[in-house]
Amino acid sequence: MREKVIDIAAYIGRDLNSRIAAREFHDNIINEPKMHVKIDFRNVNFATRSFMDEFCNVFITNADVNAELINLSPEIKAMLDAVKSTQHRPTKSAVKISSDSDIKFSSISQVNKYLEELSFS
Repeated sequence: MREKVIDIAAYIGRDLNSRIAAREFHDNIINEPKMHVKIDFRNVNFATRSFMDEFCNVFITNADVNAELINLSPEIKAMLDAVKSTQHRPTKSAVKISSDSDIKFSSISQVNKYLEELSFS
């Protein structure tokens, strides 16, 4: 299996501070050819809890992503561990918000997953 190392700071910046940034980073990475990805945190100064929570949702608890985290500082590792300890809710690809079959998605990857699950027989 091919392997690719991605410097997260080059994509987002040295301060990781929003859920949107985590989702956009995921959407960029998910479009890469299927391979093992190492996400390098070497150049990261700071990560907020909200960023790490969303990062955990889209990378760590997502079985469709084959990613390894490398070069985490002790502070960022502590933040990730704190967030992972609160991740007990099941993830869903979509949430129904009305009885008229309206569906709300929080990312493009969730839309893609939902569409892949549809049967066109």
